[in-house]
Amino acid sequence: MSGYNPGLLDRALGAFSRLTENVRVWHQWPFLPAVVLVLGHRVNLRKTNLTDTETAPVSPARDDDFDVVGFRTHDGSHNDLARPWMGMAGTRFGRNVPLKSSYAETGDVLMDPSPRLVSSKLLARQSFQPVPHLNLFVPAWIQFMVHDWLSHGPNNKETLLDIPLADDDDWPHGPMTLPATTGDADLNDHDKGRPTTFRNTETHWWDGSQIYGSSKEICDRLRTDPKTGQMLENGKLWLDENGHLPEDANNPGLELAGVNGNWWIGLSALHTLFAREHNSIVDRLAGEHPRASGEWLFQKARLVNAALLAKIHTIEWTPALMDSDKGRMLMRGNFWGLTGERFARSFARFSDSEVVNGLMGSPADHHGAPYAMTEEFAAVYRLHSLLPDEISFRRLQDNSELLTAPLKDVSMTGVRGKIYSDVTLPDVIYSLATSHPGALTLHNFPDALRALSKGGDPERFIDLAAVDILRDRERGVPRFAEFRRLTGMRVPKTFADITSNETWQKELAEVYDDSVEKVDLLVGTLAESQSARGQPYRFGFSDTAFRIFILMASRRLKSDRFFTDDFRPEIYTRAGFEWVMENGFASVLKRHFPELESSLGDARNPFFPWKNGAA
Repeated sequence: MSGYNPGLLDRALGAFSRLTENVRVWHQWPFLPAVVLVLGHRVNLRKTNLTDTETAPVSPARDDDFDVVGFRTHDGSHNDLARPWMGMAGTRFGRNVPLKSSYAETGDVLMDPSPRLVSSKLLARQSFQPVPHLNLFVPAWIQFMVHDWLSHGPNNKETLLDIPLADDDDWPHGPMTLPATTGDADLNDHDKGRPTTFRNTETHWWDGSQIYGSSKEICDRLRTDPKTGQMLENGKLWLDENGHLPEDANNPGLELAGVNGNWWIGLSALHTLFAREHNSIVDRLAGEHPRASGEWLFQKARLVNAALLAKIHTIEWTPALMDSDKGRMLMRGNFWGLTGERFARSFARFSDSEVVNGLMGSPADHHGAPYAMTEEFAAVYRLHSLLPDEISFRRLQDNSELLTAPLKDVSMTGVRGKIYSDVTLPDVIYSLATSHPGALTLHNFPDALRALSKGGDPERFIDLAAVDILRDRERGVPRFAEFRRLTGMRVPKTFADITSNETWQKELAEVYDDSVEKVDLLVGTLAESQSARGQPYRFGFSDTAFRIFILMASRRLKSDRFFTDDFRPEIYTRAGFEWVMENGFASVLKRHFPELESSLGDARNPFFPWKNGAA
């Protein structure tokens, strides 16, 4: 439990939300009560579901030549100037459940039931189930964001986990043996008897680290001309003569980025787009500040670019996934407040309230626990079912097909080696924007990811669906029923309480030996896709997952000095601040690819399907 002490109004909101939870879930209420209930749930989650795992944080050294007040640091340190270690790369993941409920599963329990059985019987795609009102930038964007927020780093090859295979399993690649997640090696006397902790190799902040890296070494590589070995003096990221990312010399065939793991064409398009956007921001700032150094221009442009990413995610991507009047209001309200965008852009803040005037520019507040990404947050962002098994690439001008490629061919080295040799980047963007993602539901996990070549090695394959199940268990993420119990939700007593699909009920009972308590978190959230109580109207994900979003989506903004106390022109510059306020995903796309405008058209949200080029 955090040290958060809510005020009288917040306590009243929290009490109202607790009283109504078992009567009628929030999204079944009319608009205004529903919004109030979500605000109350956020109060309760802040009070009971923020758990600090750090026992002996180490403050980083301060570089006197680097302006930690006006710039984001490479490693994420000095965001909170009083606790400069908070959120930096290498600090621990926090928890959204009490410590006593976050012990890793071990022994027979860890494999009960076998993650491979769960994958085969409940997750494997039977036929592609699309989401017709969304496009493929939805999965590309969220992976782009997750790479900014978190990574557990290389696994522990000294500790191997054997996933049991059934006698009739058709897995053709031999034993399914995986290295365990690397646990925290920096333990101290305060850690004795406590659950295993894990460290985030990326910065925890929403700082564009997937573009810029989480260390000075990586960042400098991104600013260096590979032909001359000289860092660009103008503050820009290096792109080749065609505006593409350079090749990663350490990983031949891959494009170079701050984070380029699990690379595929969707990530490539977004990384390239926002590398170009960084350079455009530099041009704008250089025009306003002609005597500024290249370093100053780079750091200010990074600050602006990161804020723009946060804005797009908050008021465009998330509302596309929560496409109801309630969902759109809640997420846009996070950014602009109940007074709305027009008021926020026209007038100064008149209240410190995040509800009235939004989180941006409000006072920073960690709500009683140091800011950190959490294991439960990572767990509810397991959204692999969004991906299709193949992608059709079509010409922007007339929608004629250029090629259809399986997912494995548009991943890793296939991006440079195959796609960009045959398809232009505008055609790639058009193709992604006019194709559909998969639904987050049972029996829709991509086949390509259930037999995935690891690191391009033809001798090493993994079933990523089984891996997803295993990682949650070994990292101490509670299973579905316990997760709901710990987040103040109604707890299922039967499989019918999870899903209204009778076939799924029988399948769940068979796999989990008639025990509702055994159902894994990922499986439960996907099963809720066919449950009126568990799946809010027009939501792409379940209400169980949404509870963590309620808490962490606002926390990512509220804890960050550069989105709260220092979200102001004095830090961003007047031109940089206006850039954030005036731009969104559509304007970024049209700035760098004006030929896309006719297809993007008047789409209400760029994450909805664009106009067909043949129309």
